[in-house]
Amino acid sequence: MFVSPPPSGIARTPRSVLLLCLACMTLEGYDVIAYGAALPFMLADGSWQLTVAQASLLGTLTPIGMLAGAILVGLLTDLVGRRRLIIASVTVFSAAMLLCALAPGVPLFALGRILVGLGVGGVLPSIAALVYEFSPPRRRNLNTALAFAGVGTGGALAAVVAAVVVPAAGFRAEYLIGGLAALVVLPLAVRYLPESLVFLHATGRHDALRRWTTRLRLDAGVVAPAKASDEPATGAGRLSVLFSRDHAVATVLFCLTTFASLLVLFGLYTWLPQLMRSAGYELGSALTFLIVLNLGTAVGPLFVGRLADRIGSQRAIAGSFLLAVAGIVVLSSPLPIVLLYAAVVLAGVGTVGTQILINVFVASRYPVHVRATAIGTALSVGRLGGILGPLYGGMLLSAQLPTAWLFYAFAAPALLGAVLVTLVPRARRARTANEAAPPNSPEVTAP
Repeated sequence: MFVSPPPSGIARTPRSVLLLCLACMTLEGYDVIAYGAALPFMLADGSWQLTVAQASLLGTLTPIGMLAGAILVGLLTDLVGRRRLIIASVTVFSAAMLLCALAPGVPLFALGRILVGLGVGGVLPSIAALVYEFSPPRRRNLNTALAFAGVGTGGALAAVVAAVVVPAAGFRAEYLIGGLAALVVLPLAVRYLPESLVFLHATGRHDALRRWTTRLRLDAGVVAPAKASDEPATGAGRLSVLFSRDHAVATVLFCLTTFASLLVLFGLYTWLPQLMRSAGYELGSALTFLIVLNLGTAVGPLFVGRLADRIGSQRAIAGSFLLAVAGIVVLSSPLPIVLLYAAVVLAGVGTVGTQILINVFVASRYPVHVRATAIGTALSVGRLGGILGPLYGGMLLSAQLPTAWLFYAFAAPALLGAVLVTLVPRARRARTANEAAPPNSPEVTAP
C-alpha cells in the first residue's frame, strides 16, 4: 500500500475534517455499541430465544467484520483514496444497521452485524490516517482523540435510545435509528469531506489537489515531495522491516498490547449492562452505566490525548490502561452511586482512550514507508482480541463466578496491557521529520 509523508506545512487542522470525522465516528460508535445496549432486551425477547452462548457468538461477528474491513481497506486505499473509502464504509455499516432492524431472525441479523463490522473496519483506519495527515505535529494525539470522541458520543446515544425508546418500541428500534442517522451525515460528507492531499499528489491528480487546498485555505505547497526512501516497498519488504532487528520486539509488543486493549474494550461494550445486572442493578440502572461509560470514552481521551502530546504516548498509554484497571476493579464493590459512575468513567477513558493512543504510538515508531503496515498489523492481531472479548465475557457469565471475580477477570488483561506497553523498547535512533514525529516531539525521544 502506498504511504507518503504527511503534508509538511500543515499549521492548522481544517474544521471540516475534524467535524465530519467526528460525525462519522459518532455513527460508528452508535452502531458498534447498539448490540450491547439492546442485548438485554434481545435476551428477554421470546421470539428469538437467544441464550447467553448464542449472544456471545453474535457479539464476535462485528469484530470479525472489522478485521475483514481493515484488510479490504489496505487493498483498496491506493486505488480509491481515503475519502471514498470513508463514505463507502459509512454507507455499508449504516445499511447493515437497517438490515439488523428488519431481520426476521438470527441468520439475517448475524449477517447485518458482520457487515456493520466490515464498514467500521474500513472507516477506522481511513479516518485515523486523514486526521493524522491534516494535523500539525504537536496536535496529532489531541486531534485524533477529538475525532474518536465520536465513538463514545455515539455509544452514549445508543445507550440512551436503549433506555428511553427500546422499552416501548422494541429492540429493533435501536438498529433502525442507527441506520437512518446516516441520512444526515452522508450528504455532508459527500460535499465537504476532503481527499487526502498526499493521495492526490501521489496519483498525479494535481487539479483536484489545487481545488482542495483552495477550499481548505491551505498553502498549495503543504504536500512534501516524496523522497526515494518514501517509495512503497513490496508487502514482503514491509513486513521484513517490521520484524527486523530494530523493530521486531516493538512489533510483537504492539500486537499484544492492542490485543489486550481490544479484548477489554469489546468485552465491556458487549456485556457491561449484563455485568451490572448480575451485580444486582435493575436494567434501567445497568443501561445508565453504559451511558456513563461512553461519556467517559467521549470526553476522557481528549485529556489523555493532550497529555500524550506533552509526555509521550508510552507513559500516557500505560497510565490509561491503569485507569481502566482501577475503574473496573472499583465496579466490583457495592459503593455509593456517584463513586460507581466515576469508576465507569475511568473504565471508559482507559479502554477507548488507550486504543486511540496506541495507534499514534505505533505510527511514531516506524519509518514512513512501513507506518501503515505497522498499524495494520497491530490492529489485525488486536482485532482477534476484539473477537475474543465477547466470548470471554459470555464464558465468565456462564461460569456463574462470584460477581467480583467477573470484574477482576476484565481488569486482568488491562493490567497486562499496561505491563506490555512499558516493555516497548526505546527508538534506536532519532528519525527525520518525514520518518516519524518532528524534533522535540515526545514521540521521537521515547520515554
